[in-house]
Amino acid sequence: MGDFKKGDKIKLTNGEEIAVIEKIGEGGQGAVYKVLLGDQEYALKWYLPQYLRRLKPDYKNFYKNLQYNVSAGKPSDAFLWQKAVAVTGRKSNGFGYIMDLRPAGYEEFTKFIKARVHFSNTQAVINAGINIVEAFQALHRKGLSYQDLSPGNFFINKDTGNVLICDNDNVAPDGENLGVGGTPGYMAPEIILHTEKPSTNTDLFSLSVILFELFFLSHPLEGAKCCRYPCLTPEIEKELYAENPVFVMSKTDPSNAPVRGVNSNLIKLWPVYPEFLHMAFEKAFGDGLKNGRARLSEGDWKKILYRLRDSAVSCPQCHEINFSDMATSGILKCTVCHRKYPVPFKACINGFEVVAGKGKFLSEYHINHGKDSVQIASFVESKKNPGVWGLKNESQLTWSVEYPGRGAMPYESGKVVTVIPETHIHLGNKVIEIEK
Repeated sequence: MGDFKKGDKIKLTNGEEIAVIEKIGEGGQGAVYKVLLGDQEYALKWYLPQYLRRLKPDYKNFYKNLQYNVSAGKPSDAFLWQKAVAVTGRKSNGFGYIMDLRPAGYEEFTKFIKARVHFSNTQAVINAGINIVEAFQALHRKGLSYQDLSPGNFFINKDTGNVLICDNDNVAPDGENLGVGGTPGYMAPEIILHTEKPSTNTDLFSLSVILFELFFLSHPLEGAKCCRYPCLTPEIEKELYAENPVFVMSKTDPSNAPVRGVNSNLIKLWPVYPEFLHMAFEKAFGDGLKNGRARLSEGDWKKILYRLRDSAVSCPQCHEINFSDMATSGILKCTVCHRKYPVPFKACINGFEVVAGKGKFLSEYHINHGKDSVQIASFVESKKNPGVWGLKNESQLTWSVEYPGRGAMPYESGKVVTVIPETHIHLGNKVIEIEK
C-alpha cells in the first residue's frame, strides 16, 4: 500500500485506534508517522512491503516477537520501546508498531560522528557512554539481545549525554534470531563468517564499536587497510571486519594504523584520554575481536567509564576536562590550553578515587556497589574561596568525621565536610579517606 495520509485510521491489536497526523521519516525498513492515540501523540513505524518480503520465512516470528516485546515492556527508560502493534485489519496491508516520540534536544549519533553536531563538553561524552552501557546491561539482564546495533539506533543530548535508543524491533530473546544479521562494520566477525548467530555476546562486540566511535569519532577497524580501497564491497568488508581485522591503534600490528587526513579525529582525540581507556579498547579489539569470551562485559565497561568520570578534572582556565591519571607529580597539563594546574583532593573508598570538582559525587555504587543513581555525597566549592572544596552529606546517615589531629565530629545529612587531606569520614562500617 502507499503512504498513509493525514486522518487515516489504523487499528491496534489491543482494540484501540490511532489517527495519522503526518509522515516524519522513512528508512530501509519502513516509514515513520506522527499519530494520535486519544489526546497523546506517538510515533508509528510502518514496515515497507519489500522489507517484510525479505524477512520470509521469519515473517510470522518477527510479528510474534513484536507482540512479545510489547507485553514484556521496555528494559529501561533509555529505550523508545514498542507500546502496541498496529494493523489495518487486512493482513495484506502489513503491520507496524507505535512508540513514544523522540523529545526535543536529541540528535542522531551519526551527526556527532560526521561532526555536524558537537558535544558541549567531554563530561557529556562520558555520560553518554555510561548511559549506553547501562541501557544494554538492562536489556541483557532481561534475557534479550539487540542483534543489530549501529549508530543509527541512538539519539543523544549533546549537553547532558542522555541517550535514547530506537528501532528496537530487532530485539529478541537471547539465542533466537529473526533473520537480521546486523549492519556492516558493527557485526561481530563470527556473524559475518556465519559461524554464529546474533546473541548477547555478539552485542558486546557491537557495543565496543559504538563506544569507540563515541569517544574517538572514528571506526576501530578502519585505518590504512581501509584506505587502500576506493569503495567497500561485501568481499572487502569481510576481509576488513571478519577474516583479517586489525585494530587501528594496535601496538603489535601497524598495518591498519590511522592515516593523517583521514583518521584526523582519532589522531587528535586518542592522546586526550588516559591509558586505562586505551587498554580497554586494545582488549576489546585485540583478543576480543575473534574470541567472544575475551570481550568486555557491560560491568567491565561500567568500571572503566565510572573511573573516567571520577578522575575527570576541569581546567580552571578553559574548563576543558582532563584526567587525574595523566598527572605528573600531582600536576596536570591541559590538553587544550596547555595550562598546568594541581589535581584537587580526592575522596577514596572501596578502591574508587573521586577527584573533587563541579558536578562530582559519590553514589551507592562507590559505597557498596549499589545504584549509581543514588547519591551519598556531592562536592561543593566554596563561594568565598574558589578551589576550596567540601563534601556534602547527601545520605540519611550521620557521618563521623575525623580531621587530622582532632577527635570525631558528627555531620548530619545536608552538612558539608571541608576537604582536607588525611580526613576520615565514617559512614557506618565504610570509611571515605581524603587524599591529595
